[in-house]
Amino acid sequence: MPVPSRVSFRPATAADCAPLARGVVEGVEDYGAFAPPGWRGPSVEHEAEHLRGLLDDARVWCLLAEAEGEPVGQVTILPASLAPHPIEDPEVAHFRNLFVRRDFWGGGLAGALHAAAVAAAGDRGFSSMRLFTPAGQARARRFYEREGWVRAGEEFHDPAPGLVLVEYRYALAG
Repeated sequence: MPVPSRVSFRPATAADCAPLARGVVEGVEDYGAFAPPGWRGPSVEHEAEHLRGLLDDARVWCLLAEAEGEPVGQVTILPASLAPHPIEDPEVAHFRNLFVRRDFWGGGLAGALHAAAVAAAGDRGFSSMRLFTPAGQARARRFYEREGWVRAGEEFHDPAPGLVLVEYRYALAG
């Protein structure tokens, strides 16, 4: 499905931390449907601080989708050594924070962001990617599986977000 013509893409910078953080917070709003009772997502302030640290690192790539100057989607790639549950394998990228604003769901934007991230990871010399997504996030899991991601290992509880997560892997074309 083609992306709406009103959407443009650009690399995100540290100056984009606040809108990117709002996108993450909005993106996890529905997690309450499957999260443990009392679960709370990150605050905009906490997420912006975390993103600022990431985006100051030249090894981190983040793409921002905008419509009429407003953020409508995002995705980030970084070395798996810098991600939660780090691994010291320079060929593995960590795929992070693919979020699309709800009013853009179903329009092809997630697929376009995914394709851009796959290309960026390959351009940076990675041979594979991994991601963690909540086990209860059925919509995201279906998307990743359609895009060719394969489940890797058993579900596990991650105390940092306070959720049961699933790891997926994606082999990049060599």
